[in-house]
Amino acid sequence: MSAKTEKEIPSIVASLFYGEVMEDEVFPYPQFSESQIEMAKAMIDAIDKFAQDNIDSPKFDKDSKIPKEVLDGLAGLGLCGLAVGEDYGGLGLDTTLYARVFSQIAGYDGAVATTLGAHQSIGYKALLNEGNEEQKKHWLPKLASGEVFAAFCLTEPGSGSDAYSIKTKATKNADGTYTINGQKLWITNAGMAGFYSVFAKTEHDDGKGGKVEKISCFIVEKEREGVSFGEKEDKMGIRASETRAVYFDNVKVPASNMIGEPGKGFKIAMNVLNTGRLSLGSGSVGGMKMILKLATAQAKTRKQFGSTIDQFGLIQEKLATMAANIYACESMVYMTTGKIVQGMNHFEHESAICKVYCSERLWDTIDKATQIAAGNAYMKEYPYERIMRDCRINLIFEGTNEILRIFTALSGIKGPSDDLKELGKIADVSKAIQDPIKSVGVLTDFAKKRMSKRFGSKTLTKVHPSLEVHGNHFVSMMKDFSIAVENTIMKFGKNIIGNELLQMRIANMTMELYAQLAVLSRTTSILNRTDVSDKDKEYVTHLTELICRDSRQSFTRNFKRLNSSYDKLIPKISKAVSERDGFGFDIIDF
Repeated sequence: MSAKTEKEIPSIVASLFYGEVMEDEVFPYPQFSESQIEMAKAMIDAIDKFAQDNIDSPKFDKDSKIPKEVLDGLAGLGLCGLAVGEDYGGLGLDTTLYARVFSQIAGYDGAVATTLGAHQSIGYKALLNEGNEEQKKHWLPKLASGEVFAAFCLTEPGSGSDAYSIKTKATKNADGTYTINGQKLWITNAGMAGFYSVFAKTEHDDGKGGKVEKISCFIVEKEREGVSFGEKEDKMGIRASETRAVYFDNVKVPASNMIGEPGKGFKIAMNVLNTGRLSLGSGSVGGMKMILKLATAQAKTRKQFGSTIDQFGLIQEKLATMAANIYACESMVYMTTGKIVQGMNHFEHESAICKVYCSERLWDTIDKATQIAAGNAYMKEYPYERIMRDCRINLIFEGTNEILRIFTALSGIKGPSDDLKELGKIADVSKAIQDPIKSVGVLTDFAKKRMSKRFGSKTLTKVHPSLEVHGNHFVSMMKDFSIAVENTIMKFGKNIIGNELLQMRIANMTMELYAQLAVLSRTTSILNRTDVSDKDKEYVTHLTELICRDSRQSFTRNFKRLNSSYDKLIPKISKAVSERDGFGFDIIDF
């Protein structure tokens, strides 16, 4: 397995906002090493064998429960400690291998993937990232073995995506301990976990003789007095995963249970969610592949008008689009994980984009597969309706796609807007702004400063010659994007904060650029290889062409609407709907 290099690589997406492309980092596409391939194949084979014999998704869904013996079996495969170092009893997988293994799990069952992801992608990730040696030695072997499950306790009834506004408090006592009071909502693994990463407000000196509240992170054990739970939530999808509220009523914990430094919990939580969003991206890829396999089998066997339906153009369009979406999503996820392994430490932009882009393509994929299966898909005896219910949550949890679009746009624009007014007067802004909603609250004004840098190259110099036309189109799009970012700063100033439709356009354009970069890089690497068949090269070339063409159309649509009257209609119509408490009139009225 590859170890992280000492070289620090800047964010690829952040550079796009400066009108720059780091070609030397984007090309060549990150490849799996021989050791990574060997480990991945062994893990995939083990997961496949176990899943085929033990994962009964219809039963899990009906019973709203994953049997203990199945969880024990998954733990026995090492799937509870994928990223935990071998010294602590884990497998020690790097980010790329973790993503690939998690993708395989997600391809079998969304609830199982959610349970395992909530356990390690976020549940004890704070401990893995920031815990001290004593904490790690005590907890990681138990967590990696599945002896103890973990839960991530951040969301509250009044603070969903607005993580900074949590109300749960940890009051420091005279003996140095902390007493925690508050409640957490929609916590995956809540009742089955024994280890909780709990985020709570703590009081600190403000340096001026007063006090200020900041977030800190604590380990809370299930058996501590004052910890209790709500009823298991009856969910639309991923029903077999457990979701409950968690209550903390005068729960006393020692100071040694704090993870990281006092008052640094917000940054810890955001770093955890950054990696968790990558897991959602890779999990979406696994789900999409499984869905396309179902849809393909249906299309090849279902006959209408004397032919199998895979011969009909409208079905072919769906199959082709699903395959292209998978290729794009997979390329983005593993471009990101590959650069992380190579030394990209700040990847919050990339992880947000992967989560949004992949979860939406997953939803589109199950929608198309449902249409291909037609009436059968609507019946419970077929898997489509369950898969559809399971997929929908991906657009919501770990930061809604709307919030992550806001984050992508505002945090991206922040880079070239070096002279943001008033920001220097607000404490911890540079850290707080990395949170999607906190950024909305603390950004106060934009300085009117022109971007001095432009994307000057006429082409992507490292793209394969057969893809040069798409490279040229990409450069043209980058110039448009650079102009759009500059004009946004100049025209809107501080008003960009409340202009979410504009932010959406910027975010959508950013996603299309990153998707094209990842795909062009990956396909270039494939076309340059001598061990890949001409048939496979033709397949990925066609996928790349379809992706780039569709992506350009989406980019252009968003670019044009930045300066059109289209988005001005939205608030006017929405206001009318609110005033009318719905549509507001009937055909019999006029």
